[in-house]
Amino acid sequence: MPANLAAGASWWFTLPMCSEDRSRDELAEAREAHSESHEADLERREAAVAERETAVAERETAQAERMNVAETTLAAADERDAVSDTRDAAAEKRGNDADLAEMLDPQSEYGAHWPERRHAAGDRQHAKDDRAASRDDRITMTEGDDEHDTDRT
Repeated sequence: MPANLAAGASWWFTLPMCSEDRSRDELAEAREAHSESHEADLERREAAVAERETAVAERETAQAERMNVAETTLAAADERDAVSDTRDAAAEKRGNDADLAEMLDPQSEYGAHWPERRHAAGDRQHAKDDRAASRDDRITMTEGDDEHDTDRT
């Protein structure tokens, strides 16, 4: 290498080296600042995760409570339906027995048993009303608190 280039080369390499040293220092400072902000960011994220987990646990608790209420409502509706079915079957049997007895009795007067028939019909209507109430409870539980028309049964 010629001598005139060798002397000139030293100043050329010196200036960039100084700027490289400065950029290295700045990079180290930036990394240190970034690691501090990274730790703060990590703590913020962990706090947000803990907050979301708490919210999820609260929602799960509320859901469990709603499920208990729903199960209680369904059990009451099923019990009311069972009572209605029993009442309906008994009323139907009483009505059929009265019809059969009147039909087989050669000296019966038609209509002599209207009170019994009215009571049987009343029991059937009561059973139907109980079923409608159970149906409304189920609809309310699944669709909300809106009023539903019970005449569509």
